[in-house]
Amino acid sequence: MESIKEKFDKQFPEAKMLREMELRRTTRELFNKSTVGRATSVIYLVVALISIFVYWKFFEINIFLSIILGIITWFVATYIFDKILIKISGVEKIVRKINDEEIEAVGKDLEKKTDISIDKLLK
Repeated sequence: MESIKEKFDKQFPEAKMLREMELRRTTRELFNKSTVGRATSVIYLVVALISIFVYWKFFEINIFLSIILGIITWFVATYIFDKILIKISGVEKIVRKINDEEIEAVGKDLEKKTDISIDKLLK
């Protein structure tokens, strides 16, 4: 049997896409508010500062270009490692599960209040 969430996703694919984007943003926010997320932010900053020094001293690149490359390194490291750490920590699965349960509960509540099946409401 198809769940209410699956029916809703088939009927409104744009809403599914927006919900997925919001879930990723919420997951990232929750991770960054955790102690691990805060610690990794400091580590990323240290990596960026060290990379500026490495670009400037060892590769003998202009200091301004080194700063730009250090900022780029910071963003790339943050993007890659945040995705990896979020997957490892399981925050994304928890947020998705809670969201799916909430959609199911709201759909059942709507069916109960209107006495109309969700199939008829979606058509």
